[in-house]
Amino acid sequence: MKKSILFAGFVVVAGIAALVYGETSGNVPADVPSAPSATVNVITLVQRSVPMRIVGSGSIVAGTAEMDVSLAAPGIVTGFMARPGQAVTAEQVLANVAPDPQSAAALRRAEDAVTAARIARDHVVALLARHLATTADVAAATQGLSDANATLVALRVSGTGENHTVTAPFAGIVTAIAAAPGGVLPAGTVLVKLAPAGRLTVLVGLSEAEALRVHAGDAAMLTSLNTGRRIPATVAQRAAMLDPQTGLMDVFLVPQASVALGEPVRVSITVGTVTGYLVPRAAVLSDEQGNYVYQLDAHDIAHREAANVLEADGAMSVLAPSLDPGTRIATTGAYQLSDGMAATLQGSGQGSGH
Repeated sequence: MKKSILFAGFVVVAGIAALVYGETSGNVPADVPSAPSATVNVITLVQRSVPMRIVGSGSIVAGTAEMDVSLAAPGIVTGFMARPGQAVTAEQVLANVAPDPQSAAALRRAEDAVTAARIARDHVVALLARHLATTADVAAATQGLSDANATLVALRVSGTGENHTVTAPFAGIVTAIAAAPGGVLPAGTVLVKLAPAGRLTVLVGLSEAEALRVHAGDAAMLTSLNTGRRIPATVAQRAAMLDPQTGLMDVFLVPQASVALGEPVRVSITVGTVTGYLVPRAAVLSDEQGNYVYQLDAHDIAHREAANVLEADGAMSVLAPSLDPGTRIATTGAYQLSDGMAATLQGSGQGSGH
C-alpha cells in the first residue's frame, strides 16, 4: 500500500516538472494565426471633368440621300449595266430599255398626228390665200400642229416607244437593283437606288433612354470594326419613334471622312460632361446596400465607403465627388477586401491615368 502511494506521488511530481520544463524551454504547442489581408492596386482620387459618352454599334447606310432612279415611260428593261455596290459616274448608263408594243403604238400615233396637223395647216393657209378661210382658222390650225409636236417631243424625251438608256443623275454608289428585266414595266417603276458617295450616313440603334440624351450636333467617334480606323462624326438627327422591328431608337450621324457603304462601326457619342472621380470599374463593388468602394487609411486598412456612380463608360466609372480628393481607394483586387482588413499594396497611381 505504501508503495502505491509513493508511486502515485512520483507521477504527480514528474508531471509538474515536465510542465515547468515546457514553459521555460519556450516551446509553444501551436502558432497563433496571422490577421487576414489582400493584395490590391490603389489609385489616388483626383476630381476632374469627364466626358459622358453613349456607346453603340451601327453601320454605314445611304440614309436620306438615297435616290430612286425610275422609268420615265413604260418599257421593257433588257439589261442592267450596273450592280449593287458599284460606284458609277454621272450620266453612266444604268439600264437599257426597249419599247413595249403599246408604247411603240403611242409613238406612231403621235407621229401620225403631227403629219396630219401639218397637212391640215397647209390646207387652211391655201384656203386663206383664196379667201376661203380666215386668219382665225389659220391660227387654230397652227395651234393644232404645235400641240401635236409638243406631244411627240414629250414622248421622245421620255423614251416612249423607242430604245433608250437610263443613266445616273449624279456620281454615286448603286445601293440596290429594284426591278427585274424582261417584263413590261409602267412609267414610274423604280429601277435603281443610288446614293451619293460623299453623303453616306451612320445608323445606330440605341435604347430609348440613351437616345433621348443624344441631340443633333453632338460630336462622336466612329471605329471601323473591319479596319480599326477611327473617324470623327456628328449627330445629324434622332428618330422620334422606336423601330418596330428592333425596339430601338435610330440615330443618324454624318462621318467626317470617306466610308464604305455597309461597313460595321462602333459609335461613341459625347453627350456632355460630368465632374467627379474617374476610376476603374474594378474599384466599384455592389451589394444589397448599393455601390461602394474601399478607402485605405494611412496604415493601409480598408474602410468601406458608399459610392454614387454618375456615369459608366466601358472599363471606367465616374464617381460623384462625395469622397475627399487625395483619398486612396483599392482597385484591382478590391473584391477580396472586407471592412477593417489590412491591404498589401501592389501598385499606385494618380487618378485613372486616362
